[in-house]
Amino acid sequence: MGLFDFFKKPNPVVPKQEPAKPSVPESDKKYYQNDSYYTDVAFSGTSFEKRVISFEERKKTAIPSRTGLYPAEILLLEYCSYGTYPGPKNGYPGFWWFEYGIRDVGAALKSLENRGYIVFATAKESLNNFTIPQLKELLTSKELTTSGKKADLVMRVADVFSEAELLATGVQTKYMLTELGQRELIENEYVPYMHKAHNKTTEDARFGMTFSVWSINKLLGTGDKTNWKAVVAEQEKKMGLQTAESNAKTMETLKKVNPQLFKELKTQDQQLEAVQSARKEYDENKDINSYIAFWEIRWENDGLLFRGSKWHFELADLYITAKRYNDALRFVKKLKRERKEYADKADSYIARIEKLIGKQSGKQ
Repeated sequence: MGLFDFFKKPNPVVPKQEPAKPSVPESDKKYYQNDSYYTDVAFSGTSFEKRVISFEERKKTAIPSRTGLYPAEILLLEYCSYGTYPGPKNGYPGFWWFEYGIRDVGAALKSLENRGYIVFATAKESLNNFTIPQLKELLTSKELTTSGKKADLVMRVADVFSEAELLATGVQTKYMLTELGQRELIENEYVPYMHKAHNKTTEDARFGMTFSVWSINKLLGTGDKTNWKAVVAEQEKKMGLQTAESNAKTMETLKKVNPQLFKELKTQDQQLEAVQSARKEYDENKDINSYIAFWEIRWENDGLLFRGSKWHFELADLYITAKRYNDALRFVKKLKRERKEYADKADSYIARIEKLIGKQSGKQ
């Protein structure tokens, strides 16, 4: 998908609406953003402005799986397989609402549990959620050795503590997939793939074909989905051919009807080309200091004019690689303040960087 496909239309006129009504229990609100975050219009005031489509609306047009699950529910199974839901440490990402229309993730998880796709793991199966200090504290309470890696500590605790003893410590158990849930995820692998696809598009088809979990969902239909990779590859090929042809036509038309927007898009495209060229040079010469300098100058000027979390966090990744953790932390915090759409990813970076700073300090 070319850059122009994201920026080549003027902002659509989206009626201003009230924020989504909160439906989250008070006890779970710590896992969500403030209620005002969940607006009915995503990316308001930008080229990406669009109305949020609720999960109930999605079900009217999307095609369910063999057992009756919709893409959003299948993606929830993927996240449950990580052993972090419900109540993930950094909260539920905003994409559950803005991309899939699920406001109360906990209620959606409960629905999957009631239908037999997920089940709570035992306390022993949830020991990986303990920190190393917590595991060592448990072992110390029984005068057992605390040496070894985390996996060793988990195994040792599981061997000597009963289920009741572990539950008494307040361990937070997490969901795991049942056999039904595992089978469902295997049969619908296209969902997590398309969720993470770097070249997925919005659902606006006014300027050509779309490439998203929803478009692939309709193409695969209700039958056997073992050919999903071929279907996805074919759509990517078509999209590439279309992009090359349509970009030139679109930009020529845009130059006539909206010269200002045309100029902005040309600037964005030129900036992207410069970024890609700098990355290619870095891949060849491995001169990280020069590449960092390139990005520092970029952010000191006008920053990035195009979207894409990969490029927005490129400097943070470079700082981390160079072990300049404090610089990385300052940069990501600034990015979070200025680019609200990347707040969730910024939070995960901040948590990771703070851990690295802690480890670095411990070695000094």
